[in-house]
Amino acid sequence: MLDHASHGAPHDVILVHGAGGNSLLWNRTLRHLSGDSRAAAVNLPGHPSGEISCTTVEAYAESLHRFIAEGGFDSPAVCGHSMGGAIALTLAILYPDDVGALILVSTGAKLGVDKKLIEGLSDNPLRAIENIITPWSFNTIDLGLGREARTALSVSNLPVFLNDYLACQGFDVRERLNEIRAKTLVVCGDKDRMTPPKWSHYLRANIVGAELYFVKDSGHMLPLEKPESLAKVVQGFLAALGPSR
Repeated sequence: MLDHASHGAPHDVILVHGAGGNSLLWNRTLRHLSGDSRAAAVNLPGHPSGEISCTTVEAYAESLHRFIAEGGFDSPAVCGHSMGGAIALTLAILYPDDVGALILVSTGAKLGVDKKLIEGLSDNPLRAIENIITPWSFNTIDLGLGREARTALSVSNLPVFLNDYLACQGFDVRERLNEIRAKTLVVCGDKDRMTPPKWSHYLRANIVGAELYFVKDSGHMLPLEKPESLAKVVQGFLAALGPSR
């Protein structure tokens, strides 16, 4: 079973971090969730350390599907950030009966990756993290937030960054969004440079019944930059689903 951190929530929810991340991404958000059901923030295989065993978004989705089955979750909501959102979308397409709802945070139906970032991660991943990923990920960042952001990255396993961004580069489910029937919430920072707001508009327009919520003055790392705002909308969405059985 995937390593994970648990917390209370109004409805069972699996929280999935993005490329090169780990479950600590969700710490600030989890503090503001409450309820009698379970919120499980997972570490994907190879995060923050260990063997890299998944090289595609679909492979990560398969690992998450096993976690849901082994954990005894009954049609939980799946909340994914960035690559985690791609994993959530893939899971909902491949296993529609096992996903009760989707929360898609700072993500898209296709995750194009800037060539400069791929080259940077190939040549010097630490420099790429400091000079490209971090500046592109926040609207505003101070020293304290920068330190916390670093703990939410898998810097003890640097090869996983290139692995994950290549997986993102190969992800595209635009032609399959009409298959999704899970109740869906799309959330994005209005200053997101990594997965710009137009990608969230596309998700809302192409997933039946999807709701869209923008968080003001936030960049890509919503769970760190605006955790209370994100938690408020997630708490309300999960509460509307009702408690898990």
